[in-house]
Amino acid sequence: MKKTDLRCYARVVENLRICTDHYRLVLQEDRLPRVTKPGQFVNIRINTREDLLLRRPFSVALVKPEKSRFEVIYRVVGKGTAAMTELEPGDTVDLLGPLGTGFNIPENAGNCLLLGGGCGVAPLWAVADKLYGTGSKMIAMLGFQSAEHVFGEDVFRGYGAHTVVTTDDGSYGVKGFITQELEKVMSQQIDRIYICGPTPMLKAASSILEKSKAECQVSLEARMGCGFGVCLSCVVSVRKEGNIEKQRVCSEGPVFRLKDILLDDET
Repeated sequence: MKKTDLRCYARVVENLRICTDHYRLVLQEDRLPRVTKPGQFVNIRINTREDLLLRRPFSVALVKPEKSRFEVIYRVVGKGTAAMTELEPGDTVDLLGPLGTGFNIPENAGNCLLLGGGCGVAPLWAVADKLYGTGSKMIAMLGFQSAEHVFGEDVFRGYGAHTVVTTDDGSYGVKGFITQELEKVMSQQIDRIYICGPTPMLKAASSILEKSKAECQVSLEARMGCGFGVCLSCVVSVRKEGNIEKQRVCSEGPVFRLKDILLDDET
């Protein structure tokens, strides 16, 4: 697909707050819901703010081709995302997408573990949707800071996933980090693992998952400038054929095999 084909204009259907600092943005557009794979993202321009020059990257949480709709979950962290909260039904959003390399989800995925932390929970909705269509069994493990930050639990339960929620302070679900519950789950038969979350969570999980023979894919979070491989602001160190090389999260990623990523190296 040519880069010139990536630009589109989507109509806002809904823009609702789903927890203390996260919003669910539902957009309508004909092409993108049909071609987006789980784990890919879109780069959104903040139309109302001329001072915000760079687009903002957001993972596509769900696609609904039959309705020509797709969903983005975003967390309010700065001027750009704060401006997005002002979007109303009927507004038009200028975006590029789908971008990046998504998750590999085979027809016979077997027993799957979905591990998400914070905003990283959202990209796993599309994974759950795809796995549900293949008849795969799922365990979803979701980690948050506190009860006011919890979202998406109902989505995974709706896909039939056995869902475990942890909060750091114990205000909802199980008290503690999600990785503390991970070892209990890994005693079961797990064939494939899909992860998205902050780097500290990935580091903690990798020490547990490296003992498993399950195929493990991870979606990395990174600051991006262009979103399609030109500016080189989002490189990570990756093992490839016995060597260490730099790859771009926005192009070669954001999804990588966990065993290939050097999490302790510079990002």
